[in-house]
Amino acid sequence: MGRDRRAPARPLRGGRRDGAHPAARAIVAPGAVTVAGRDVRVAAVVVAWREPGATLEAVASLLASTIAFEPILCVAQEYEPDDLDALERALRGHEVIALADNIGFAAAVNLAMGRALAMGADWVLLLNNDATIDPTCVDRCLVEAARHHRVAAVGPAVAYAHDPSRLWFAGAAHSRRLALVWHRGHFARPGNVPASADSDYIPGCCVLVSAAAWRDVGPLREDFFMYYEDAEWGERARARGWHLRYLGELLCLHAMALSSGQDGSRLLAESAAYYLERNPLRYARDTPGPLLRLSRTAGVLTVWTGYNLTRIRPSQWATVGWAVAQGIRDGWNGTMGRRQADDRAPRRAGATGER
Repeated sequence: MGRDRRAPARPLRGGRRDGAHPAARAIVAPGAVTVAGRDVRVAAVVVAWREPGATLEAVASLLASTIAFEPILCVAQEYEPDDLDALERALRGHEVIALADNIGFAAAVNLAMGRALAMGADWVLLLNNDATIDPTCVDRCLVEAARHHRVAAVGPAVAYAHDPSRLWFAGAAHSRRLALVWHRGHFARPGNVPASADSDYIPGCCVLVSAAAWRDVGPLREDFFMYYEDAEWGERARARGWHLRYLGELLCLHAMALSSGQDGSRLLAESAAYYLERNPLRYARDTPGPLLRLSRTAGVLTVWTGYNLTRIRPSQWATVGWAVAQGIRDGWNGTMGRRQADDRAPRRAGATGER
């Protein structure tokens, strides 16, 4: 599936940086922090599809963290040799997993999570390569997790990178009956960040995941390829008695789905339209029990499809509208994995992340 390219090792950083958040936990060893009276090891995973410049910015924000990750794992998909070399130089002492093909966000996360857990991580931060974090982000998330019982994941408030005055995520809801998902606090001002609370799911853009929960709940659904896998994982986690916590502090900026061509806009690009239509429908169709399956399927095909259709630019109805129709067809029939049209698509500049 790919090859590991590990940069020459050097000691990871330790100690607290000047100007760290006063609530940050003290580092006791590289990659280990003290939380609730015990030492925990924290790793980080960055999933990248092309766009090396954005990936380097995400990595730089991790390296500036008030804790030292052990290790940072970057899954670099479809990278040119020179870009891989630059990434390895930036991640000296950590690890780059180079893949010749785009295997999808879910599969890339599962690959890196397996590696991180095998190396002894207690918590793993998942970060999009089009996102950056505040230096105290992981510290604050660990503190939030320690305050509650059986926390599977914690995610902070996230704002748009192109407009930090607007929130992208401040908690999320997942309708059990209609299979609909939405972000709370969307487009709210950062001065009015909603308070911390339980969340039905935490988006994969920036989420600190418990290794114990991951082992109990299982990996992401790889057949989704990208989109909706975080909501589905959150439902499984909650069904097993875990809690997912939204942290009411703005600690992450997100460039927002550049991989699918949205570039911070609510308007859908062709690739995003396909997966956002197909995956919720497949989730609904996979529901055990005829009544709930009917309710979820109806919710997706009426409310969700209707909403997606309002997000198509008039000049792109022929392509994006057709992608929505293909998503309905494949979601209904169970044709999953990477969209065939994406397999034939040429490389293009400005594509980053999988969210």
